[in-house]
Amino acid sequence: MRVSRFFIDTPLCQGQHLTLPPNLINYIVNVLRLKTDDTIVLFNGQQTGKTGEFTAVLTEVTKRHAVAYIENFTEKNTEPRINIHLFQGISRSEKMDFTIQKAIELGVSEITPVLTQRSNTGKLNAKRQQKKMQHWQGIANSACEQSGRTVQIIINEPIQLEKMNLFDAEIKLLLSPDAHSKLSEQSDLLPKTVNLFIGPEGGLNNEEINWACNNGYQKIRLGPRILRTETAGLAILSILQYLWGDLA
Repeated sequence: MRVSRFFIDTPLCQGQHLTLPPNLINYIVNVLRLKTDDTIVLFNGQQTGKTGEFTAVLTEVTKRHAVAYIENFTEKNTEPRINIHLFQGISRSEKMDFTIQKAIELGVSEITPVLTQRSNTGKLNAKRQQKKMQHWQGIANSACEQSGRTVQIIINEPIQLEKMNLFDAEIKLLLSPDAHSKLSEQSDLLPKTVNLFIGPEGGLNNEEINWACNNGYQKIRLGPRILRTETAGLAILSILQYLWGDLA
């Protein structure tokens, strides 16, 4: 029987009686229908020098209250050998959610939404952006829970294109259907850090592509077909993990 996993942003230790937060209580009680003495797994990614998860037993469960007793810590490393930072041109809500979820399942280490000329953001004022960030981080946390990751993957605040220069990497890649280079031509490299830039629906305009190329990004293509933004990210992440990571 599969044991449910939950990310919880609080210190955890063996022998601790932990009162669970309201969002977990609702899911545990009303969705999973868990009861007293059921086992769950908790992780927070806050252990120094090691990664892993805590096994816990529910000792109290009511409609509005739940307590878990943490029994033990198990070291577990599901993080890939390569650190991939995805810079994703902001796309429509459901496409952006899909990209975040699947990118984390495929082992991306960091995600930064990028505001481009063709990004579908509407009026992204401070209040709406905060709401978006909470939503995206919730998607990310759920993806970490489902995929067995033991760290929290942070969704950074959306940035303007020029601020991508604040993030360095050994290799910087830009997906472009008119590129001449292929990833297969770089299979002999063994980078530890990669920045990956993918445009939104409608792609990047010439000015944005030129900026990226002038700032160290290499244009590459994935075959003769043009992929949607949510497809392109997953395709290249899979290839990168196969070539340089642990997806093999």
